[in-house]
Amino acid sequence: MDEKLTAAVVHDMKNALGVLEGQLAILCQNNPEVAASHALCTSLRQKLIGFLTLYKGEMTARISDVCPEDFLAEVRDLVFLPPDAPEIEMTVSPNTPVIWFFDERLIQLALEAAIQNALRFARSRISLGARREGDFLVFSVRDDGPGLGTVEEMPSTGLGTELCRTIAGAHVREGVKGHVSLANAAEGGALFEIWLP
Repeated sequence: MDEKLTAAVVHDMKNALGVLEGQLAILCQNNPEVAASHALCTSLRQKLIGFLTLYKGEMTARISDVCPEDFLAEVRDLVFLPPDAPEIEMTVSPNTPVIWFFDERLIQLALEAAIQNALRFARSRISLGARREGDFLVFSVRDDGPGLGTVEEMPSTGLGTELCRTIAGAHVREGVKGHVSLANAAEGGALFEIWLP
């Protein structure tokens, strides 16, 4: 299939899911089954956005000055949990740099992918943070689940991790590129980090 046609079809599917997502958001109040469908629709739309972002090839970050703490709070507030989902507390560390320079839209995509992954494993808590490490801003997503190496009944596609790597690499300052890391946290659970120069 022609590449432009493929991208156009996926883009149309993403838009249609966006409309369906809006309709389900209205219907899901006090209806766990509809709420679960809304969450699935949101997840599918985010995956299509990630696919389109990767499919377009070389990515350019549009850098602007952003307050990391406010940004993380906004990302947290956008996470939708269906009413029948386990109770997950999502916190934002207050010890963040006052300002940093990055592409809000792209980093939001990366963090949403990391949070969706964390939600699959978290028992009760997900911690979001941003700290300075030398010349890098490090965004982190940590869950309190069993950690890396967990066998899943339905393994993920790995699209989220590849998307995060591509987004991090699009952030370049003085020849230094951003990168991601994934490890077991010292306190338990998995720790995802995206390092931005």
